[in-house]
Amino acid sequence: MKDNLKMLVIGDIHYSAAEEAAASAPGRHAKYGLELLTRALRRFAGEEKPDVLVILGDVTDSGGRQEANDAMIAVEKSGIPAVIIPGNHDAPGGRPKPLPIKNFLLYPFVDSYQEDDKCTRREEDIEKFRLAVKNNPGKKIIALQHNPVYPMIEDDYPYNLRNAYSVHRAYAENNVILSLSGHYHPGKNLTYKSGESKTLTLKAFQGRVQGKNGVGYFTVPALCESPFRYAVIEVRGDKISADEYALRNPVPLCDNHCHTQFAYCAEDVTVEKVLERASLLGMDYVCFTEHADQLYLTREEYSRMKYLQDAGILISARKNGTDRVKAFREAVKQSGSAMAKAGLEVCPDASGGITLLPEDREGLDMVIGAIHFLPGDFSHADEKEVQRGFMQAFETLVNNDIDVLAHPFRLFSRSGLKPPRDLFRPVAGMLKNFGVAAELNFHTNKPSPEFFEICLREGIKISLGTDTHNLLQAGEFCKHLEFLKMLGISTEQIGKILYLLS
Repeated sequence: MKDNLKMLVIGDIHYSAAEEAAASAPGRHAKYGLELLTRALRRFAGEEKPDVLVILGDVTDSGGRQEANDAMIAVEKSGIPAVIIPGNHDAPGGRPKPLPIKNFLLYPFVDSYQEDDKCTRREEDIEKFRLAVKNNPGKKIIALQHNPVYPMIEDDYPYNLRNAYSVHRAYAENNVILSLSGHYHPGKNLTYKSGESKTLTLKAFQGRVQGKNGVGYFTVPALCESPFRYAVIEVRGDKISADEYALRNPVPLCDNHCHTQFAYCAEDVTVEKVLERASLLGMDYVCFTEHADQLYLTREEYSRMKYLQDAGILISARKNGTDRVKAFREAVKQSGSAMAKAGLEVCPDASGGITLLPEDREGLDMVIGAIHFLPGDFSHADEKEVQRGFMQAFETLVNNDIDVLAHPFRLFSRSGLKPPRDLFRPVAGMLKNFGVAAELNFHTNKPSPEFFEICLREGIKISLGTDTHNLLQAGEFCKHLEFLKMLGISTEQIGKILYLLS
């Protein structure tokens, strides 16, 4: 559809790699700038991507070339075509070119700043714009700039373009349907210069461009300030919709499945760094549920998976002094954070037990049971045999007093099999009978809506888990909330259905 355009719009990242930059301006989380940008881009990985990414200036906090380059690499990795406008905090550089896409022309402006930060658009730039429009007849024009054009912002700081009226007149006369800006960190609602004003609320606005001077103006909030907002703007025919999203969770949530530096499969996570992100993103608590088998065994012992067949190997590890269970629990305790809880992720073994020594259960906030592999030899098993092996492993877990079943049925998708729908009700029934919660987990996993609908109808609590192995996953519950919303659970209702530690 050539008259439809979907844009991911981001403003004011203010990235600085320097630790002290975090305090250079109140409320500006500059040291997280690159991570915040990457988190926003990751939300569009693996799904229908926007047609274009628009970044409206102040990519960096102090013009750092390396920071700008790091941001460009993140943008390129996203695979989304991009137009990036420099802001007053960015180093002087080249001018982005206009981007013709479908029946649209995205026209970027690079305006001039004086020492007092007052900003003016050069007359020659306005004339170049008029010529570009003339050379692209029939295109709908979307103007991009760092400083807002309209409405006027009453502030001691000069946010608006000084010659904003002349700029608006040029827009009104040259088929501009939408003007996008950044710079003003609170953002400004979508407003029409014709006098009509529409209020933008989260996922709530849809308006129509009308009249000769019906130019829509939108100022995107700063990504660097909590709640770390960005926008998705769509043009469909003569209608414009603007949806605003935040990286910070809309309500305090709890992560019941998070890994640490003690996991052999961990990437860059540590207890301290995860807790930083938890605070940043509005978490209530994080329960660090480390792989118990990885704590008991050396990397080599774990890779051979002997723990599935030989329960005595855990006892031997304890006697040999090679296990790290105590060190893990001490690391969580030493964080000194009330947000930090300690648990373990355990697996079933072939003898009907789990990968947890009895003396190590005491003092744990949570035990989650996971079926990563089936005890026994299933290398030549057919689908029905795998299902029987799964149910035996599941029964072992619930009979050993777990609190949560981690990533239900993920074993099947990882084995190239479809989730067994005929097991949904039996598994849900046992969860209910044993008082075990079902974990909603998207880490290399695609949960079944049908299974979770059954759980909700049966009153089974849902445990949210990020299964964090990488810091970009910490505190990221966007997919969880969208999934629950699809099942009819609103943000206001979510507390009633969740499994939470007291």
